[in-house]
Amino acid sequence: MKKNRTSLYLLLIAIALAVGIGAYWYTAGLDAILVLNAAAATFITALPLPYMLGKILPYTRGARQARKNDIQLASNSQLAEIDNIDTLILARHGVITEGHPYVASLYPAGVSQSTLLSLAASAEKQATHPLGRAIYETASQRNLQLMEASTFTEIPGCGVEAIVGRNSLRVGSLAWMKREGIEISAELITKNDQLAQRGHSTVFVANGKYCRGIIAIDDALSTDTLRAIRKIQRQKVQMVMLTRENKRTAAAIGKEAGLNAAHGQLTTEGKLREIQLLKARGTGIALVDREKIEDRLIKSVDAVIELAPLKEDNDEAQPLPTQPQNPQAIFLQSGMLWDFATLKEIGQQTAARIKLNKLIALLSFLLILPLAAGALYAFGVPFLPAWGALAGQGATLLLIILNSLR
Repeated sequence: MKKNRTSLYLLLIAIALAVGIGAYWYTAGLDAILVLNAAAATFITALPLPYMLGKILPYTRGARQARKNDIQLASNSQLAEIDNIDTLILARHGVITEGHPYVASLYPAGVSQSTLLSLAASAEKQATHPLGRAIYETASQRNLQLMEASTFTEIPGCGVEAIVGRNSLRVGSLAWMKREGIEISAELITKNDQLAQRGHSTVFVANGKYCRGIIAIDDALSTDTLRAIRKIQRQKVQMVMLTRENKRTAAAIGKEAGLNAAHGQLTTEGKLREIQLLKARGTGIALVDREKIEDRLIKSVDAVIELAPLKEDNDEAQPLPTQPQNPQAIFLQSGMLWDFATLKEIGQQTAARIKLNKLIALLSFLLILPLAAGALYAFGVPFLPAWGALAGQGATLLLIILNSLR
């Protein structure tokens, strides 16, 4: 709609210029044929065709280049947004890491390791969070006996709570446990700090009012993503991780991955605050994830980059997904962050072509309009005939086409 309004305004300006020039020379007593020629030549010169074509062709070519690299755009104009992006906000699981969290170690307090894992898996049986699914799958692989929960509640950013028998099972973050008044030993607090400094995600398990231990979960850093981070940073793009993970865990992962910044223990509101701080510095921001993103976060950034789910190692025949979960996202069908570097290059090339096309259109307008309008008629320079203005427009369009296709 905005593009249509701009083209309409430019067309109205062309009409106004033609009418104004014609009226001026008519009142000056010029021959009617010359008046009509001046008005027609001015109108042809002022037509916004070079401006319109100068944007449409580069966008079309850029979109074609993107498709060849398995990059799907919601609209071709997103290429202009990508050129302005200088900060990528990355999710942890499935973006920086491989997206296959696993139980690395168990630290029980007053119970056995099997009991600790069984308690956690009983609560996480219906969980959708990757860490919860990892706990449940590990318990299933070990053939542990699980208890049936009568109620189940998943609390975003905190954990899960389930009622098993008469007891309340909570599995989640340390901060949440403290808010719920769970008794946690000093040994477990110390162990949590040690695990967080090594980049592990820590999940506390509470039965009733007592903490029964910690489950350490790891998710290996993706070597492909690490190489992509280096390449994208060479394009002068900042890499920032915003996550719900413990602050120390986030800092450890950020350091290992070579990120410019990593902020942990953030709710959705916390992430929005960090994004606003970045935007206050004049930063163009794109959000990168492999999952569905909250609408509030989508509205707060300039672009959304969605990575397709990665193929399983044992399923070579699995087709590439073709549709993003976020309708307005730029979809990298390969599932590799590396392709953002390619997208950034396409966006920069597209923006450079549009900029040069605008310059060509402007110079052509400034050169032809005075001749068409008779600005030099008083000095003996004749009016540019309408066919001459048409030829000038044609030459301008040809230059724009050649620049857009180079």
